[in-house]
Amino acid sequence: MIIFDIECMNSHRFEGWFNNSEEYEKQVAEKLVTCPFCGTDQVAKVPTASRINLNKQTGMESVKNPHHYIAPEDINTFVKQLHDHVIRNFDDVGENFAHEAKRIHYGEAEERNIRGIATYNEVKELREEGINAIPLPQPKDKNKLN
Repeated sequence: MIIFDIECMNSHRFEGWFNNSEEYEKQVAEKLVTCPFCGTDQVAKVPTASRINLNKQTGMESVKNPHHYIAPEDINTFVKQLHDHVIRNFDDVGENFAHEAKRIHYGEAEERNIRGIATYNEVKELREEGINAIPLPQPKDKNKLN
């Protein structure tokens, strides 16, 4: 099994796991490799830094996997911390999120970080206008089954 860092035409980066390089090339040619963020099949391998050799004088001979991956058992903690950060540092505009994001983007309102509620279509429209809007996953509630 070989792992490649892949980037789509929209600059989203993700990993792909393949049996070998030939299998990667075959799947890309058949448009089977798609971006998990936007769905495009316009992807390419990018350089990876899974192992960096350093000078022995630094006291470190190598750094393995310098990417900041989150272990599966730590994901819920990370999501909770992310939510807490957003709640503390972003203005809550409620269901007016899409409208307020456009006002900020077009200079009609003070530039600031905002959070709120938007439909899938509203987020899609914002992205089409060049406005970044990122849905956040909800922290897992330990009291619920799913």
